[in-house]
Amino acid sequence: MLKKLSILIGSSISLFILWMIGLEKLYAQLLKFGASTLLSPFSDITALLKMADNHPAFCVAVGKEGYCMQMELFGLSIVVLLSWYVLLIALKPEKKRILMVLKHLAIFYFLQILTMTTLALYEYNIFFQQANEALRQSFIIIALVFIIRDNYLYEVFNFKNKQTSSS
Repeated sequence: MLKKLSILIGSSISLFILWMIGLEKLYAQLLKFGASTLLSPFSDITALLKMADNHPAFCVAVGKEGYCMQMELFGLSIVVLLSWYVLLIALKPEKKRILMVLKHLAIFYFLQILTMTTLALYEYNIFFQQANEALRQSFIIIALVFIIRDNYLYEVFNFKNKQTSSS
């Protein structure tokens, strides 16, 4: 149990430090690429990254107007998820587990770029505004759902009561 906690805490601290010294900007570029790809069929919509206070803000320009959102609102949730997956792979680096990790990261990434692209619909309806706000703030919950599911499947941290009953 101590080994598992050490790996999890160590990977969390390491990834957070990397996040602060440049991983955030790299991930922002990766998200911008994905959002730009999704928005490419629409010629009047442009995905942009702006640097405010040395932190990236993702913006979608629709014509001359646009809307922005800070990466901090949902960006750090990837650090939580990556820390968990470092632990899973460090404990048992088998092909099946690595493929599951890659699949979950792809789903998480796709959900994040979908959220970013909803900024293009921000002015059309209050539904899109509320959906965007809700999704931005729910990525840590989505990450926790992945973590809880994986812990249940792989029993990384076994919280079951180990008392035996005598009959």
